[in-house]
Amino acid sequence: MKGQTVVINGDRWTVVDVAPAQALAEMVAALLEEEGMVAMVRGGDLLTDVFSNLGASGVGSALVLVPEADAERALTLIDQTVTDFEGDELDAIMGAIAAGADPEELLGTGESPSGEDASAEEGSPADGSEGDDRA
Repeated sequence: MKGQTVVINGDRWTVVDVAPAQALAEMVAALLEEEGMVAMVRGGDLLTDVFSNLGASGVGSALVLVPEADAERALTLIDQTVTDFEGDELDAIMGAIAAGADPEELLGTGESPSGEDASAEEGSPADGSEGDDRA
């Protein structure tokens, strides 16, 4: 399935990742979007996609798709940055996500996908000095 090109609403999209759960697929899509690509998450099977569109959390596999023109760049980025979890490790991560844990904190390494230090608080000065909290 990965690498397959499909036509959706007249546009050619390529499957660049097959994730075991929608939450993980959305994280991959967010990574691609941070790099300026358009990404779409769809259920791995018709029923998953239907429930997802009705607002239910996806419990089955999910596909990450990008426009065909961005497929090679997306696949390279995913290969360089995304870890595929399996077995007990995947079960532990999915259990923590289901319990409300932030997926980025579970999988974070202190660096954002773009290589910037993610440990600094958002909105704080880069030099570590206290910022002015007034609006």
